[in-house]
Amino acid sequence: MTQQAARPDRTLIAILSIIAAIVVIALVVVFTRGGPTEVDPATPEGVVQSYSLAVVDSDYSAARDFLSTELRENCDSADLNTIQGLRMTVISSTINDDTAVVRVSMERSSGDFGGSGYVSEEVFTLVLEDRLWKIESTPWDLTLCYNQGIGE
Repeated sequence: MTQQAARPDRTLIAILSIIAAIVVIALVVVFTRGGPTEVDPATPEGVVQSYSLAVVDSDYSAARDFLSTELRENCDSADLNTIQGLRMTVISSTINDDTAVVRVSMERSSGDFGGSGYVSEEVFTLVLEDRLWKIESTPWDLTLCYNQGIGE
């Protein structure tokens, strides 16, 4: 046997090295990407984000702190379900004096393997109380109180 036949082909080694480097880079990107971008919690968008994260994390006590005083005091507690596979993006935000409307796109997926899901446009309404934005109404699947938004 000649010495050349016993050596691995350098081209094959180079190709395998490149493939391995691409796999490593892809894994680093997947495992180091962060969660949602944090929005200023003093803004209507930040309140919506903080409230929604609290509900998704089943931290209903923290979520209640983001509700308006009137809603909190007259809360007719909703049946709460664990929310999974929710992705929310702010579409627009409109502030008029002491009220705000935050429109969001809510994408819900079901199943662990990217099964069927749906996207809808939803609205949060907020009021300004003691210079803090508080939620008056939310989309139905993030509702803590059945009477959210009633009587407006």
